[in-house]
Amino acid sequence: MNEAINPPGWLPGKTANGTLHLNWGVKAGNHVYVAGMLSLDPYDGSLVGLGDITAQTRRVLDSIKEVIELAGGTMADVTFNQIFLRSMDDYHAMNAVYVEYFKEFLPARFCLKGEMVKPEFLVEIATTAVITR
Repeated sequence: MNEAINPPGWLPGKTANGTLHLNWGVKAGNHVYVAGMLSLDPYDGSLVGLGDITAQTRRVLDSIKEVIELAGGTMADVTFNQIFLRSMDDYHAMNAVYVEYFKEFLPARFCLKGEMVKPEFLVEIATTAVITR
């Protein structure tokens, strides 16, 4: 049985046009799938870190961490990340923040340059975790 993982108080997951379309996380057995996170404050929907890849990466990873923890895991349970950057010029700055969140275990990942749903977004990360305890 799949379980929706939606932190209390977070705004519902919506598309750019406002259509409800996702759960922030889904737990299927011991796997947790976290939706692609953008640098939005999950409580009011405001952009965090306009033009600042460091602040945006931190907001994205904090959101992922909150979903993983609500599912009963930690960031050490993350096995795979899918990272999209608006500009590969931001790779090193994103990576400097990224490694702060994965001190115990570095998950597999890919990082691609991609067009974001809005130009002010600099990074998006989707995550898979496996919680075995």
